[in-house]
Amino acid sequence: MHKEITMNVFKVFFLTITVVTLLSCRKYVENVPVQGQRVLVYTNDYRLLMNSRSDLELGSANAAIIGCDDIDLKDPNLQSDISYNSVYVAQYTWAKPFYIDKEDDFDWNSMYKAIYTSNTVISGVLESKNGSLAERNEIYAEALIQRAFTYFTLVNSHGKQYDASTAGTDLGVPLLLEAKLFVNLQRATIAQVYTQVLKDIETAIPLLPTVKTNSVNPYQGSAYALLAKVHLNMRNFEAAQVAAEQALALSNGLNDYKLFVNAAFPTLIQNKEVLLRKIPRLSYSGLQLSEDLLNLLGTKDLRYTLFTKAGDDGGSPSFTGRRFFAGAGADNACVGLTVGETWLIRAECLARAGRRADALQALNDLRKFRFLEADYVDLSATSDQQALELVINERRRELFGTGLRWFDQKRLNKESLFAKTVTRVLNGVTYTLEPNSNGYVFPFSTIIVNQNPELIQNPN
Repeated sequence: MHKEITMNVFKVFFLTITVVTLLSCRKYVENVPVQGQRVLVYTNDYRLLMNSRSDLELGSANAAIIGCDDIDLKDPNLQSDISYNSVYVAQYTWAKPFYIDKEDDFDWNSMYKAIYTSNTVISGVLESKNGSLAERNEIYAEALIQRAFTYFTLVNSHGKQYDASTAGTDLGVPLLLEAKLFVNLQRATIAQVYTQVLKDIETAIPLLPTVKTNSVNPYQGSAYALLAKVHLNMRNFEAAQVAAEQALALSNGLNDYKLFVNAAFPTLIQNKEVLLRKIPRLSYSGLQLSEDLLNLLGTKDLRYTLFTKAGDDGGSPSFTGRRFFAGAGADNACVGLTVGETWLIRAECLARAGRRADALQALNDLRKFRFLEADYVDLSATSDQQALELVINERRRELFGTGLRWFDQKRLNKESLFAKTVTRVLNGVTYTLEPNSNGYVFPFSTIIVNQNPELIQNPN
């Protein structure tokens, strides 16, 4: 079967590309292959390209993990350790630029490389040889979802929070829809990027299979989960609920964490909750979790038991407090699409619609899988607002260690109920991140801006 996935390294086919360098156009991403071993001709060539985890697996920027309020590096050992890395210091203190002089932004490079790969497939697979129409359409649709996911991540990293009143003028990211290396990097508006993301998802859905065969290749369940996430970020709560329910109708299996207290937690390939496998570029298991998060989590929650460890238990450097732990046997935190997050998108939308009882039922149905029976207690609420707060808190418990909290902070800052000022102290200096500040918009690397003056830098 062409979609069988193993833990072996996937075969990667590179393109043979003829590049003509024009004075007005510059290369927008490093490390995309410009020469290779084989021209893509056959449908299976494109299948192998879409199976390449190394090209497509990046799911978030590292700055989202180190910048979010789940992390607080108070221990002196960590303060000393981070001070040797100017990029980490900048990301931790929300100071710009992150990358100076000729330093590369490897998150940008990896994500635009994924877009390049997706664009290559989108432009060529439908005309490829020795494949059925259904096979070609399926690979084409997978590439659309991969592109949509990556652009959604990029625009929420390097653009302001989506706001319907300003999205038409707020700057997003360059919207590149062809497999070209030398292009104009004028930034599309946030509205234009979101429009393309929605178009890609909606075009892909009817061409994708309804049954998941692995967590690497998109299928309808992962497409609907992404659609729910996009609509949630746009505050289209009714549409987000519908899409979440469509995703859960196809995949709604939750892991019972009680089964893993004395057993290895499944890898992202094996994990039935993973709808689309995406991971951060680096592991941040050595970062100190904030007291704010740990107090919310509590010690009885199995997510505390399974996914945190003492800072002096195997990490380097050793520190007081707790650190994130992906789980014995797990390959990394999942920053892609999961049943758990989709479940909570539905619960949030129900709470926002005033369906308090339904929201609490959904919330408690998930929580029963996250506690030992002796420690579990149903949550209750006396108002719709309280029900919504419970769901938002549950998102933080469910998603900690992934950096996805950063994007929740960003979108929830639009609401006075959830707007939050975050402060940190590093080497005796206090840093503050105000709600809706420019600190929530990642800068472009200096080298990319210098090479592409049409790429307008984000403000400090």
